[in-house]
Amino acid sequence: MTRLVWAEVTRLLSRRFTGIALIVLLIGLGGFQLVVKDALSPLTDAQLAAAQRAYERTHKDWVDNHEKDEQECRDTGGTAEECTFPEPTLAEFSVQPTPFKETAQTALELSTALVAVVAFMIAASFIGAEYSSGSIASWLTFIPRRGHVFWSKLLTVAGFAALLGACGATLVFGAVLTLAHLYGSRLESIRELAGMGARSVLPVVVLAVVGFCLGLLTRHTAAAIGVLLASVVVWFVRSGPLSSFAWAQRITPWTPEGNIAAIIDLGYTYSVPVEKVTPDGVNIDFVQHTVSLTHGAVYWSILLTLVVLGSLLIFRRRDVI
Repeated sequence: MTRLVWAEVTRLLSRRFTGIALIVLLIGLGGFQLVVKDALSPLTDAQLAAAQRAYERTHKDWVDNHEKDEQECRDTGGTAEECTFPEPTLAEFSVQPTPFKETAQTALELSTALVAVVAFMIAASFIGAEYSSGSIASWLTFIPRRGHVFWSKLLTVAGFAALLGACGATLVFGAVLTLAHLYGSRLESIRELAGMGARSVLPVVVLAVVGFCLGLLTRHTAAAIGVLLASVVVWFVRSGPLSSFAWAQRITPWTPEGNIAAIIDLGYTYSVPVEKVTPDGVNIDFVQHTVSLTHGAVYWSILLTLVVLGSLLIFRRRDVI
């Protein structure tokens, strides 16, 4: 079994697709640090001067006209609250640097999504290419015990994904820490963010395993990627055009992305729109619900068990030619 795993590791690392995907991933993670740099960097002297000038113009206009504007608003039937125009402040015109904690959380979340997608594509291509080229038939002739072949490939994919996820989280978190130190941002919640980075490895492994199983079941890399794209489209429609429908949000605890987010963030909060009839008409309130970390872990444990065992049964019995 050890020799099989080592042979699969060698083949995975020697594939051209793996190398190209890792280069693209590294470029993507590096390019995102430019966004992090802009978020953490303070305003330049020129930007501060521009903000001061804009504030002075707006404040002068408010001093000269706010009483007249408020009176005109009341004359047209507006309430006292609606017709009160607060005095502008300089802070409204000066964009402050994003706090370190918020920046680091966003960086880890986005990098996790990117690394997980890359791991999915590498895993799907790893097995899909064997079916497309026919090499899986030769491999099974050489090693006729299909169970050993399946587990060696799956362990290779899972281990590679875990290493990739850990390296990605470490690089991103380290880059954010370095940039925050350079720009004088206040470092806080380091342990909490480090824990988030550690948990972000799990979604990478999960998507790699799912990608491998889909590639095995569909026998083609493109088909597995198509399933992933279809899932993204469903998520986009549910969180976009269907966001105002209560039924579309109530299914969040049973969606893959909701439970992955619960694992990364130690719980995932979502809102369900609820219509309420009032004397003034129908109002829509948003009731918040939470998907717990335990729920997410149990959900993905059961789902992965079913997917892996189903793939193993099909691999053991299906003709590979």
